[in-house]
Amino acid sequence: MLAISRITEGRVLGEKHRVSCARWMCSVVIAAAVSLIVPLPVRAQAARPSPSKSADVPTLLKTASDALDRKDFAAAVKALTAVLEVEPEMSAAWFNLGYAYTGLKHVEEAEKAYRKTLALQPGLFEAHLNLGILLMETKRAADAASHLEQACALRPGHVLAHLYYARALLAEDKPEDARKQFEEALRLDPSLGMGHFDLGQLLLRQKDFAGALTAFTHAAEHEPSLPQASLGRALALNGLNRSSEAAEWFEKYLEAEPQDLETRLHLVRIYLDAGQNEKALEHLKLVYQANPKQPGVAAALGDIYARLKKYPDSEKYYREAVTAAPQEADVRRALGQTLMRLEKYPEAETEFRTCLKLDPQNLDAFRGVAMSLYYQKQYPEAIPLFERQAQLPNPPAALFFFLATSYDHLHVLRKALENYEHFLQLSQDRHPDQEWQARQRAKLLQRQLRK
Repeated sequence: MLAISRITEGRVLGEKHRVSCARWMCSVVIAAAVSLIVPLPVRAQAARPSPSKSADVPTLLKTASDALDRKDFAAAVKALTAVLEVEPEMSAAWFNLGYAYTGLKHVEEAEKAYRKTLALQPGLFEAHLNLGILLMETKRAADAASHLEQACALRPGHVLAHLYYARALLAEDKPEDARKQFEEALRLDPSLGMGHFDLGQLLLRQKDFAGALTAFTHAAEHEPSLPQASLGRALALNGLNRSSEAAEWFEKYLEAEPQDLETRLHLVRIYLDAGQNEKALEHLKLVYQANPKQPGVAAALGDIYARLKKYPDSEKYYREAVTAAPQEADVRRALGQTLMRLEKYPEAETEFRTCLKLDPQNLDAFRGVAMSLYYQKQYPEAIPLFERQAQLPNPPAALFFFLATSYDHLHVLRKALENYEHFLQLSQDRHPDQEWQARQRAKLLQRQLRK
């Protein structure tokens, strides 16, 4: 699972943005969200308080302003609440109260304060922007989009208003409208790295991998400290079937985000598909070390060790996987095959039979039972299973060699000869050692049958 905390800064008409962190995740596509909170200068509005009450307002406003500057949001709330008891119609105080509550993560109170601000001052750009972002964080995209649209209308040249409006539209599943807003933000500021990044995510969802690659490349140029741009490049390259290049960018991303196990597993699959089993093993072991109980990881280690012909290690991890998920038929089948390689035939037979109880249609397990019986020299039990396989479409040539030798061991000469001859007809130099043995036995059996 991918996750990052990110902080950006900007300015609106000379006023510094206060930007909160947000986490974002990815599996196949990336999803991003960055929170922006824009404080107005804390100031007293023109009001007509009674002389007995007005004396403390400037002091309280100064206290609130200082508290916000040092991010002491609780102190700011206390001072601003006191101001509003005296001046309940002061929109700036309501706005900054909303900001302070946001800093305390008191979402409901922050929303009420912003809505009160807009009731008092409907055209306040900053209030529409902050409320829209707050609503996005609480997954109310439609309401957020309404306020962010108004923010864009109030200040059409404001880059971040278009950026967040685009995000709200995307959350509403309006990708084409979102794309227009992303493009407008980038027209206003071509160096907006997060704009390129968000556009790349949208294009990735739409499977426009070439466009996504371009967008993520620009994002990396303008936001070199953003590791997710490398992840975006990797996913886009993977979508373009440029797996080797994709792997390089996955590696670069994981250097910055080593705990992202989901992406590391994705890279494991890429290396396995490319036949780079050692690299796949390196990354899969890191996943296992981080979370040994993660479903499927022990079985995957068993698979890779089997590919590398390291069968004792393969057995170890398959057994761990079986313990964790005893009803997983295919893990039983895989363990059985590894046990066959280790010549642990009775144990292999047990695993194959258990697999068949769980999945009666598992042909590999059925074949495994037959072969485990064969290597235990239990030919009478193995032969019926081989014969059933011979009735399936396109049976492999080797099957008839095993049938032939089974009958041969039981001295069923004619059946043995028939299957040796059938094997030789099908094999055609694919199994040279067995073909030599089959020819020698066939000659001998022919002589014996002529007597």
